[in-house]
Amino acid sequence: MGDLASQPLGRASDEELMRRAQNGDGQAFSLLYERYNSAVLSYLYRMLGNVEDVESIGQEVFLRAYRFAPTYRYPEKLSTWLFTITRNLAINNARRRKRSPVRNVTELNLEGVEISGDPYQVAKVATDDVEKQEEITRVLKALEDLPTDQKEVIVLGVFQDLSYAQMEEITGTKAVTLRSRMFHGLRKLAKMMGTEMDGSVEEE
Repeated sequence: MGDLASQPLGRASDEELMRRAQNGDGQAFSLLYERYNSAVLSYLYRMLGNVEDVESIGQEVFLRAYRFAPTYRYPEKLSTWLFTITRNLAINNARRRKRSPVRNVTELNLEGVEISGDPYQVAKVATDDVEKQEEITRVLKALEDLPTDQKEVIVLGVFQDLSYAQMEEITGTKAVTLRSRMFHGLRKLAKMMGTEMDGSVEEE
C-alpha cells in the first residue's frame, strides 16, 4: 500500500486510481471521471441518441460507480467494470422508453472529435479532407441501420477498442457469438456502403 500512496495520481493506472477511490480518495475518483466521461457519453450517444437521456444517464453511471466501488475487484480492468454499468443503464433506459436502444450514431471514435448529433458535422470536425468526410458520414449513417446486437459489438469493439474478453464480460454473451456478430455487422456495413470488406476480418 506504501507504493500506491507514493504514486502520483496523474501517473497512476485506472485500476490503481479505483483502488484509491475504494479507500476514500475522492480526488482519485474525480480523475477517473475525467478520464472516462467522454468515452461513457460517446457510448451512450451511439446507443441511445437522445441528448437529454445521455446527460442524465452519464451522471448516473458515475454515481453508481462511486456507490458500488466496493464491488470492483482489483486488478480487473476498470474499463470492463465501468462499461458493464454503462451498458446496463442504457438497456434499462431503452426498455423503459420502449424504443430502439440504438437510434443515432453521433461520433466517429477519433481523438479530439466532439460528440454531435449530425453525422455531417462530425465528419467536418474530424477531418478537412472532403473524401474522408464523405466516408465518415456514410459509415455513421449506415451504422444506424444495423441490427442492435451487431451495432453494439461494433460500437464496443471498434469504436471503444475493447477486446472480445472485455465485451464478453460486459454483454454476458460468448466471445464466439460476438465475433460472429462483428463479422456479419461489418460485412453488412460494407454492403450498405458498396465496398468490399477487408479480407483480414474473418468469422471465427
